[in-house]
Amino acid sequence: MIKVAEIISDRNIGGAGVLLVNRLKNSDRNTFKTVVILPRGSELKARFEHIGISTVEIDAFADRSFDAKGILVLSSTLKKLKPDIVNTHACLGARVAARIAKIPILIHTKHCIYPIKRIWTVPAIKFVNRALDEFLGDKTIAVASVVKKQLVATGIAPSRIRVIINGAEALRHLEKSEREEVRNSLGIAKDDVVVTICARLEKCKDHETFLRAAAYILQENKKYRFLIIGGGTLENDLKAKAIKYDIEKNVIFTGKVDDVAPYMNITDVNVNCSVGTETSSLALSEGMSLGIPAVVSDYGGNPYMVRNGVNGYVFPKRNARALADRILKLSKRELYERLSNGALKRFEEELNSVRMTKDTEILYALLADRKDHSESFCRSVSAAERSLRASNVI
Repeated sequence: MIKVAEIISDRNIGGAGVLLVNRLKNSDRNTFKTVVILPRGSELKARFEHIGISTVEIDAFADRSFDAKGILVLSSTLKKLKPDIVNTHACLGARVAARIAKIPILIHTKHCIYPIKRIWTVPAIKFVNRALDEFLGDKTIAVASVVKKQLVATGIAPSRIRVIINGAEALRHLEKSEREEVRNSLGIAKDDVVVTICARLEKCKDHETFLRAAAYILQENKKYRFLIIGGGTLENDLKAKAIKYDIEKNVIFTGKVDDVAPYMNITDVNVNCSVGTETSSLALSEGMSLGIPAVVSDYGGNPYMVRNGVNGYVFPKRNARALADRILKLSKRELYERLSNGALKRFEEELNSVRMTKDTEILYALLADRKDHSESFCRSVSAAERSLRASNVI
């Protein structure tokens, strides 16, 4: 059995935490014995324990990528646990601690992208960054192709990076009566078209473009309702803008919610307007699990997830008129049904948590090079090994 320690510094429940829960929920527990190390008091603890995954709390790395004092605490914890593999999630200090603890295999998962500052593309800096990466890890998992592209641009060797696209759990399907109940509770008429954006209310998610697009649409058709799922620092500002654009009667702010399934079940079009940090959106994948076409900005990993005219449309970021046009285009029933089928197929082929889990565990097994896997798992590894080696994964 391969012993794995996953280290995450989040105290709140964010995208990286949800991804890790989704993956471990589907893990092969005959082959992998996993423990999650997280800061004391993290909201994620209950979620991991709910799916039967052991946790260890430490008084360090609370929402911090680097914690000098915490490095010794974590390295001591790792020495006691003696895992074969450590995978760190957005936590640089954890990589240092794992090296001090002499963990055999160290993996880093890169979840986000940010604009690259020019200094990171200077040859000398790239050389140092590459050397540091090789010292602090054996492989990096990039959750989108654009993440790998950015890592390579800063000096990381392509052969050290494995792209494993984020995968979501399929949302539950509500019965017709349940959907009607949700619509009624929100004051949404039976024939209203529901357009949804599910994202933190922060600048990088560009909700303002969503609201401006809503204003364009409502000039042509009043039978649209716009659902904004999520909380954040811009909530009051966005509500004020909805009033400014005279669309507040057609815009619904849900605030932060733990269960998005009821809202997504009444959604006709799923929107992502991101202009920063977007890699492979869980909200998009979850929507596709219900067959919901998406309209997304051309930023980051969005164009990979949404293939223009196949499972949705891509629009130029910050272009509200273009976003409105593509949403209105989906009012054609035959086109909508084709893109809806494409969305479900896209989810089932790649954007699901089962596929993400399998790809990650195959990489773990190949790096560990152990012989005590379950027979069924060994067959999966053998089938995938040639293609992974051809891709310079190992």
